[in-house]
Amino acid sequence: MNRPSIVLRDATIVYGLTFLFGFGAAIGGWHLGEHPDAAFILNVLSGALGFAIAAMRLPSGRPLHLGLVAVTLWIMSATNVVFGLQPPIAWVVSSFTILLMALLGGTFAGAVLPAIRTSSHRTRRLR
Repeated sequence: MNRPSIVLRDATIVYGLTFLFGFGAAIGGWHLGEHPDAAFILNVLSGALGFAIAAMRLPSGRPLHLGLVAVTLWIMSATNVVFGLQPPIAWVVSSFTILLMALLGGTFAGAVLPAIRTSSHRTRRLR
């Protein structure tokens, strides 16, 4: 699998997770427009989860990969401007939110993955 397809796959995972979490909240009767702070937190956490999944899938080169995924996600989110769901200035500012998602997801993956590898390494040694 070549690198651009992996970047696109992971950007699609992040985009899909943020969409699904927002859609799920709306289906559950939560009016995101009435609670913009909570909507922002939901968006950041669901995006961070997507970035963490992307980071955990790679054995090396995570910072560069997450940067490429962030840029790709930001470009993909331009569809919100095209369909009139977001003004252009909000799209430009969303780059900071995407950066926050990538930093949180990468940090989480960096904290969790070594613990997972250490515990699986110990388990193998005991057998």
